Amino acid sequence: MDEFTLFALKAGSDQLHLTARIDREGVSASATAENVCAAVASVLDSCGMRILSERVFGTLDFYESYTRIRKKYCNFAQGPFSYIQGTPAHGHGLGGVQIHAVKPASDENPRILYDGERPCGSVWKRKDTTYIHIAGVHGLQGGHQSGKRSRGDQAASMFEAMKRLLASQSVDFRNVVRTWIYLDDILEWYDAFNTVRTEKYRSFGLIPRSAGKSSGDPVYLPASTGIGGSNPAGAFCCGDALAFSGPVQVSVLPGMLQPSAYSYGSAFSRGICIEENGIWQLFVSGTAAIDATGLSLYPRDVEAQIRKTLEIVEALIGEKGAGFKDLRSATVYLKRAGDLSVYEKLAGRLGLTDLPAVFVIADICRNELLFEMDALAVVEEGPGEK
Repeated sequence: MDEFTLFALKAGSDQLHLTARIDREGVSASATAENVCAAVASVLDSCGMRILSERVFGTLDFYESYTRIRKKYCNFAQGPFSYIQGTPAHGHGLGGVQIHAVKPASDENPRILYDGERPCGSVWKRKDTTYIHIAGVHGLQGGHQSGKRSRGDQAASMFEAMKRLLASQSVDFRNVVRTWIYLDDILEWYDAFNTVRTEKYRSFGLIPRSAGKSSGDPVYLPASTGIGGSNPAGAFCCGDALAFSGPVQVSVLPGMLQPSAYSYGSAFSRGICIEENGIWQLFVSGTAAIDATGLSLYPRDVEAQIRKTLEIVEALIGEKGAGFKDLRSATVYLKRAGDLSVYEKLAGRLGLTDLPAVFVIADICRNELLFEMDALAVVEEGPGEK
């Protein structure tokens, strides 16, 4: 068995999703990372693509090593990337890499987005549409003293930083379709984080001031993953965001098998569909085994949780004519490393062994939940036309 599998899946003629799944511990963590970066660079060179976003999971003590290794390859250059503590299911070091690459329109397109001197995202313009990807924003500002700020204050600052960066590109937070949020010690403050997020979304105009949990959903909320994960900056939370501007059709995937997350205090949509240039991109939020009333299912049965989660994800993307064969990228979160074998056996029985997924050991937002999954599916002919 090779130490990793690299999936390279197109979304139309000018986008590519690369997923490096670590399958076993290699000779060394550095050697594995070197091989992954070399393989990614080779694919990018062969198809003339550039990196728009890069998300990396691994142990925090491997961050400096990965940073040094990726800089050897001009494909990565000085571009920003998010590094999240996602403990590998096999060994130590690199847990997996997810890259969204695009066809450049010019030498300066895509371009790096800076916050002062710090690279913090990328901007890609294709015809009349602009993609803005914000990477690794956190709530620590102003140096060492800012570490004394509360968790809630840091979460608020993270969202404010995202808003400010979008505004620098003449884009509103209401253009955000997807966020990925990583919380250190998530089980200690997930409810408090949700309170901050809801208030920030109100202030950004996503939620009417008069809206309460009983008054129905806001018209639109971004899809989101909220999962346990530390970061190299030592902040309580950090996050990525993806925003679009231009002639893009955005619709919410209602998710008929689960209640609205907003109904129990989490301000995100179960999924978002983006229709642009003849392609439907289906962003599936972090999904776990939660029933139609919002209660956790199968508290001690990881196989049942996995089966239910896969059923919910399949139903979500099925609303737009997609199936697991249409996944371009996914992240599988396991609370316990030993449960990976349970997932692999079940995936084998269901014919899902080749999903382009990274496997990460991480805390999930409820103690009793053992499994979570997020995903991106792409339908190129349009819903119902396959």
